Amino acid sequence: MKARMKHASIWKTCVGAISGMIDEAAFKVLPEGMKMRAMDPSHICLVDFELRKEAFDEFLVNEPVTLGINLLGMDKILSRARTDDEFALELDAEKNRLVLTFKGASTRSFSMPLIDVGESELPEPKLRHTASADIVAGIIQDGLKDAELIGDLLTVKLSKEGLFMRAEGDRGSSELELRVGNPSLPRLDVEQEARASFNVGYLAKTVKAAGPIDIVTVNLGTNLPITLNYSLADAKGRLIFTLAPRIEAE
Repeated sequence: MKARMKHASIWKTCVGAISGMIDEAAFKVLPEGMKMRAMDPSHICLVDFELRKEAFDEFLVNEPVTLGINLLGMDKILSRARTDDEFALELDAEKNRLVLTFKGASTRSFSMPLIDVGESELPEPKLRHTASADIVAGIIQDGLKDAELIGDLLTVKLSKEGLFMRAEGDRGSSELELRVGNPSLPRLDVEQEARASFNVGYLAKTVKAAGPIDIVTVNLGTNLPITLNYSLADAKGRLIFTLAPRIEAE
């Protein structure tokens, strides 16, 4: 198995975001591409990652293989990649290791042992969201940075008027409004107003996968898990975070 991309940035960004939630995961490598679905240890966040073979400049897979990867270790290795480095992943089956290679002004290689990740296959969640929006990621990131100054709980609302985020705590409150007509809200589809509250720290980790001008698709239902969907490699892949709500006792 060998996979090569012109730039390491996709892997660097995605693994950086995923490793904030999950320490280790099993990546399935199939002739049609790579995918991974895993739950964080606290069972608050489900991560769904997929890159089709078309996202790679070279993708050689003779037979399906599962790669058990320590994501924290991989994230540290990927931090050594330069923006314009070519990136390759290659399986050394004999040594049960994954070789990561960066090729730029020089060629640098790292070898990391594969691990046994004994996690059963997780089904794709079936959620009845009643509101959906495409939002510029920088707006969500700003709202979360504001909320982190206040407390650890953030309420997100999608209505026909737009997106609303509010945090309230002992240190005061913060509010963000993004109303219909704002270019940072290019799409809004509301069947029924939706509202739910989430841990600010977890939400902040999910938006690390996006640049400030990237578009994030947010799906929300009242007191249901929220999904944040990122399109990767010109729609040849995806990264989806599904985050459980915090339901406060009345």
